[in-house]
Amino acid sequence: MLIPHEPSRMTAGLASNTARLTARIRAVDAALEPGRRMLDDPYARAFIPGMELPDTPADAERWLTENAWQEGPFFAIVLLRQRCFEDYLRRAAAAGVRQAVLLGAGYDSTSLRLTDLTAMRWYEVDHPSTQADKLELLGQSGIETPDVHYVPVDFEAGASLADALAGVGFDPQEPCVVGWLGVAFFLRPDAFRHTLKELSELCASGSTLVFDYMDQSVLDHTTPYPAVLSKAQEVGARGEPYLTGLTPETAGEAVRRAGFWPTAQLRIPDLMREYGGADPYCSADDFMGMVVAERR
Repeated sequence: MLIPHEPSRMTAGLASNTARLTARIRAVDAALEPGRRMLDDPYARAFIPGMELPDTPADAERWLTENAWQEGPFFAIVLLRQRCFEDYLRRAAAAGVRQAVLLGAGYDSTSLRLTDLTAMRWYEVDHPSTQADKLELLGQSGIETPDVHYVPVDFEAGASLADALAGVGFDPQEPCVVGWLGVAFFLRPDAFRHTLKELSELCASGSTLVFDYMDQSVLDHTTPYPAVLSKAQEVGARGEPYLTGLTPETAGEAVRRAGFWPTAQLRIPDLMREYGGADPYCSADDFMGMVVAERR
């Protein structure tokens, strides 16, 4: 059984703790030797002040070894789902798409790192609590941000994504790329389905949606990966439980019902083969997947 969870951190006006833990993984990866890095995010450290982090490649390797059991299964999905999303983002940009929407952006740094996509208009959507914290940390760090539109939206409260984006200049007549990473499994099933449907109505033909999902086996405790179950208990106890689980079949069915057409489905082993390199430090535990879908 999952430990009964506290009221949502965001409901209590606090920034997402899981967003901080995700930034920590990116920061540790960035401390490794360049050839060992899976993502290379130099900005991640700015979002987690006060959190103990390795400063040298040797310290980073030691951290990875010491935390392999508890955090190891999540290294691959946190880092490589981003690599996958950025591949699709670049493909869309090359095809003329000029709008990128990051749903549940957390402490994302895509717009900071992909500075060559000069024509892209960025829309970062997140819970008001986490987004306010990110903006404060950016200001404190002195990091210059590109022309990003920050859009506070509480999905669980039923806020309208379309209305929020319309208020900052998003054009629903133009195609876009939507990255929805590390979010869907924290929503209740009805909020997940509602957001998918709203995205379908918002996205013009030719738009691409990329999102990840947690396996249903994690939620019903039948997954063969003990560290994943331990993490599920941990995040639940901290007020951010996993609430929606899917399978490749139900994930594909969900996007089709919402009005998208799945063009690719990837599992963690697929991401490892594509982006992991010859000597990856990540494990390929198969407990999460990604869906790439097109609005036709």
